[in-house]
Amino acid sequence: MPDFSLFTAKGHAQETPRQWQTLAMLAMGAGLAHVGQTAEAHDMDAANASASAISLSTVRVHSQTDVNSSNVQDKALGIRRMPGTVHDTPQTINVVPKELISEQKDYTLEQALENVPGITLSTGEGAGGLNGSQFRIRGQQARGDVYVNGLKDFGTYTRDMFNTESVEVIKGASGNYFGAGNVGGVINQNLKKANLHNEIDAEQAIGSGMQYRGTLDINRALGEHAALRINGMYNKQDIVNRNNLFSDRYGVAADLGLGLHTDTTWHLNYQWLKGREVPDYGVPMLLINGAPTSATGKYAPITEYGLSPKTTYARSFDKNNTDVHMLTSSLSSRLTAFLDVSNDTRFSHYHRLTSATAVSTCGTTTNCAAPFFRGQNPNLPYGAGGGLAYDQDGYGVQNISMLHANVSTWRFSHDVRAGVDINYNRDARILGTYVNRVNNQKLINPQYDYSNVSITFPSTGTRITGFRDLGLFISDRIALTKHVMVSGAVRWDSFESTYWNAMTANRGTQSQKSDRFSPSANLIYNFNDAINAYFTYSRSYKPVGADGSSLVVLSEGNGDVAANGRDLSPQRSDLYEVGAKADLLQKRLGLTAALYKINQNRSFAYDPLGNLIVGSLDSGSGRRTHGVELSATGQITRDWGIYANYAYMAGKVRDSALYDGKRAPQLPRNNFSIFTTYDLSRLLLGQEKGDLLIGGGARYNSAYFANESNNARVPYGFSLNTMMSYKIGRYRVQFNANNLTNHVNYSSAFSFGRAVPQSGRIFLGNVGITF
Repeated sequence: MPDFSLFTAKGHAQETPRQWQTLAMLAMGAGLAHVGQTAEAHDMDAANASASAISLSTVRVHSQTDVNSSNVQDKALGIRRMPGTVHDTPQTINVVPKELISEQKDYTLEQALENVPGITLSTGEGAGGLNGSQFRIRGQQARGDVYVNGLKDFGTYTRDMFNTESVEVIKGASGNYFGAGNVGGVINQNLKKANLHNEIDAEQAIGSGMQYRGTLDINRALGEHAALRINGMYNKQDIVNRNNLFSDRYGVAADLGLGLHTDTTWHLNYQWLKGREVPDYGVPMLLINGAPTSATGKYAPITEYGLSPKTTYARSFDKNNTDVHMLTSSLSSRLTAFLDVSNDTRFSHYHRLTSATAVSTCGTTTNCAAPFFRGQNPNLPYGAGGGLAYDQDGYGVQNISMLHANVSTWRFSHDVRAGVDINYNRDARILGTYVNRVNNQKLINPQYDYSNVSITFPSTGTRITGFRDLGLFISDRIALTKHVMVSGAVRWDSFESTYWNAMTANRGTQSQKSDRFSPSANLIYNFNDAINAYFTYSRSYKPVGADGSSLVVLSEGNGDVAANGRDLSPQRSDLYEVGAKADLLQKRLGLTAALYKINQNRSFAYDPLGNLIVGSLDSGSGRRTHGVELSATGQITRDWGIYANYAYMAGKVRDSALYDGKRAPQLPRNNFSIFTTYDLSRLLLGQEKGDLLIGGGARYNSAYFANESNNARVPYGFSLNTMMSYKIGRYRVQFNANNLTNHVNYSSAFSFGRAVPQSGRIFLGNVGITF
């Protein structure tokens, strides 16, 4: 293993691990959380109270949107085809509840997921397919595994949280529930839904940067069983400590709910989100020791060696303009006391016009590292020819129809779910051609204004990808005794992807087909209603073409798109997990612990230009990953609550001629996130004088390698955060401060090519009114 004792920044002071440990202890002692304990009461049919499966169904149906409990294990998942609650599901699930989202003022999905250890981002893999970033769960690719209300979230854009109630991360292979893909897990957002409470809520925030953000949430009952909810948002933001970058977003959402609190309920939801921003592809990785080869060179972000973290290489023609329309229908009906039917349908249309400047390694081959260390200002090294532009337009459709039955056979009770999942995606993009672009920026104080540059989109740059997936699934949860339960699921997917390239139109449309079964099996032992232990096995497959819409460089040689006559076997991921879940203190506090092992074959990796290194045919490298996860969420006392997660992850590259035995990339070994608040109202204010809440928290991840060759290292990350809020009557005010130590953190990295610094210290003030 390379000796990274040399990987120490020179030229500026840094926090040491001892310092962040001290700061974390201070954050934990600063004040701990009161998270609201509102629980929705549910009338239970006395005749069904003795049947655990039927009781579980009743609670689940009526608590789909109940996210007010501070113990996240008590939350019903927003995915019908999965078991009722986090506590009932024998798999690691992290939930970011709406209270935490509000207390931290998490405005994007990326910000909310910083509370979930084990999630990292990779910058622009595949030459920048995603918006500079893509999610990894436990080091495994999850770029196409973002869902909303259990349906695919088609498109590539910055996901704003204005219409999101909560976020769920299901870790590990989940093909038994979600089908093709999902080898690392699933990220699911739950939309805000109409309810029978009349309420108007408005907020205005001003923050560092500057940032201006306003939201409006209106809910109105339309009779006894119908309601309408409308949300609106605007966000204008200059990125803190990152020159020439901004992120402006505008959105509107509406949800119509009919048949609320009856046996048949229907929600029709529409969401529109528009983004206008400049993509950030970070700063170069700097060759700090050895020769610029994969065997001897060592690389670290150049900002660790004196370059200002404010430096960006965005140019005036860079842009990332997105428009996403999403229409979702959710229908559920209780036919009998033991049988429910449901249908969930989504249509999404997305458009994206993007241009990004891609930087690359500052090494001797680019005549960059040596001049930089001498104090000179060399030319900036570029990747992907200086960056790519494309005009993308696509749509996706998904429909899931399901039967859910609670039945008994002989002496056993069953919770059975079976259904059909059909989804289709078509994506067309035209690669741009730059006119008058010159790649002549300097490494220090780079030029921004290139007003004479334009971009054309010739038809010869057209690439069209698509896929269709037909999935049949069934699961059963069987109570063998009062304490022992077994469950299992299997899903069969018939997946076909297509690819057409205008440059090779004479070859016609390329296609690839893959039919696979994704099984799972679980053993659960319930010590009592509050404590259980489980063992889980599950498998997922990811066929070629599942991620076509999130790539820029589409080439048959890459192995990421369909190619006639080639046996491009899918990736496979197997999860083995043993764990326990407990609800303590009258179920106010939830604790979880899990040990897991993941075997994955044919993992894909790319070089800084987006070319596939391994992964096509059967030559892809594998991963062997194992780890531990711990969590504590809920109320310790009436006024003191906590949201804390820890993850240890370790992994090796397997089945690779070049890198076998190396540490798996994008896998920080130690990760924790804690946020805790304390309600001072009773202690300091007394009755009817308002609610005073203080809080604080810390996040940490250890250093990790950004590539399989283990020669590009991303430093550890640490952020110390705090908040204070005061509410009296219908009015409230809140103040947040994030990254108090102004530590240089990195949101993502890409091999030995580049890393993206995060914003520095941020202050945010927020006022709100509810009536």
